[in-house]
Amino acid sequence: MTILLSIRDFHTAFALVVIFSNLTAAILAFVAHRVRAYGGRSFWAFIVLAQTMVFVQAILGVALQSDENLPPRDFHYLYGFSMIVFIALLYGYRSQVGERRYLLYGFGSLFIMGLGIRAFFIGS
Repeated sequence: MTILLSIRDFHTAFALVVIFSNLTAAILAFVAHRVRAYGGRSFWAFIVLAQTMVFVQAILGVALQSDENLPPRDFHYLYGFSMIVFIALLYGYRSQVGERRYLLYGFGSLFIMGLGIRAFFIGS
């Protein structure tokens, strides 16, 4: 097993971690919206962790593409880049939605998860 193969395997496995962490973040956000007492520091730390994983996944993908000199998969790259742009949009709108910020992050995390699922199946 070469190091290049292990980067590919890690990129594939980590994609599932990104997908399920954003699903969990969405569920937690919807619970936080429903139960007003929830949503403290640990909630926001998990949101940051789930969204940071997207950036780590993108870095792994760039390293994999660079090392293996893969042909471009336009839609796979589009979905990955769209997740990063969407995270920036979520961050930008967080203070403008007021009490609905949990819904913003709930639906936003579901959207990121959906993009991740789509990128996963296109990239496989």
